[in-house]
Amino acid sequence: MTDVVLIYPYFRPPRDRSPFRFPPLGLGYISSYLRNHGLSVGLVDCTFESEDSAVQTVRDLKPSIIGLYSMFSMSAPTFRLAGLLRENCDLLVAGGPLPTIFPEDYLRAFDVVCVGEGEATMLELAEAHLRQGKFSNVKGICIRASLGSNTAGGSIIRTPARPPIRDLDSIPFPARDLFDNDGYREYFRKHFGREETSIITTRGCPFECDFCSRPIFSNQFRARSVKNVVDELEQIAELGYDSVWFSDDCFTLIPSRVLQICRDIVNRGLELKWECLSRVDGFSLEMAKEMKEAGCERVFFGIESGDDGILREMNKRIDVNQAREAVEAAVKAKLKAAGFFIVGYPGETNSTILRTIRFATKLPLDYVSFSLPYPIPGTGLYDKVKDRLREQDWCHSSWRLIDHTLLYDSEFSEFKLKFAIAKAAVQHRVWKHGGKWAYTLFGTPFEALTDLAFKRLR
Repeated sequence: MTDVVLIYPYFRPPRDRSPFRFPPLGLGYISSYLRNHGLSVGLVDCTFESEDSAVQTVRDLKPSIIGLYSMFSMSAPTFRLAGLLRENCDLLVAGGPLPTIFPEDYLRAFDVVCVGEGEATMLELAEAHLRQGKFSNVKGICIRASLGSNTAGGSIIRTPARPPIRDLDSIPFPARDLFDNDGYREYFRKHFGREETSIITTRGCPFECDFCSRPIFSNQFRARSVKNVVDELEQIAELGYDSVWFSDDCFTLIPSRVLQICRDIVNRGLELKWECLSRVDGFSLEMAKEMKEAGCERVFFGIESGDDGILREMNKRIDVNQAREAVEAAVKAKLKAAGFFIVGYPGETNSTILRTIRFATKLPLDYVSFSLPYPIPGTGLYDKVKDRLREQDWCHSSWRLIDHTLLYDSEFSEFKLKFAIAKAAVQHRVWKHGGKWAYTLFGTPFEALTDLAFKRLR
């Protein structure tokens, strides 16, 4: 019998080729934390499994406690698995971003919801269950009254919030032996010619972008020490990976720390290639050069719009010129630059959308991602459109270019926004692969024609 089994309920679509398909680090951290305190732990990552095989794997482990991770894009499979596994454990627990925001909703199917960071909370909860203690003494949970001490009726108990872990070095590295390392290496080798996994070196982000949800780590920024980070990079290399994705909200937030990590990577002779996410403000040519020397191949910028007015609406606290300068600095240092953009944000007009597409097209970006606005609960964007929501679940569409649907009634039709995304993708490819001459010959007439078509669509 296993004390705790943790489940990551993501089932990969057959045509998925996302460059961001990584193991669930959060569950890996909780697993190692629990094991360090003497508990037996199983981790079931459904990424490369069918629902039937995942359920059978969990049942074979004979868990006392089952913990299911959930977020906006996983709510449906989370509840479905909860129903299938309800009778296969003594205690059913939900955790992750969406349960943290809406714990009461999850108590319809779960006994307990972990609110916020899960390591210490899950440990105390497991110990209380296994030793028949009081759940109401555990900070950072929401429980049915019947599991509390002396509360009657159908009410819910929400215990005091648990403060965030200040010393991130005190948390053991994720239990990578519980991940499907062979599956992830094969996935990346097949689609991208490398064997990549992820690492996270900070928690929290001090910025307040309108569309960004951070219910777990909030805006309380905390960073691991340079030594602790590079020690884990060595462990990753020993597992056979040759490439790493830094999954921090903003890896480059403290330039001096980035420089120290880069120099330690070089001093230790690590051969890992890596990529990261960065804001455009504060990104410099000096830092880009150090990153390149330390093995960085590509930096992803959250640019989001090519219109300063829309950037203010998004509360990005950047401008178009900063975005251009950051991309140019990366390219000058011989790094590949990538950009994320949102099309059709509240407040947009035909002109602002076309301005974003033109801006993104002409930047020297190796990779671009254009997406619809996704109103994740807990964000400013969600508050703006919550009265116009169409569907609560993130669902797949039949379009191969963009895999999700518009979730609210927008000023623009879904077809029009996806037309804009298709148009942007074509224009970027012509500029990237053909250069200025090819764009003048082929891209400019295509742009003019599709600009006109876009304006006429509703």
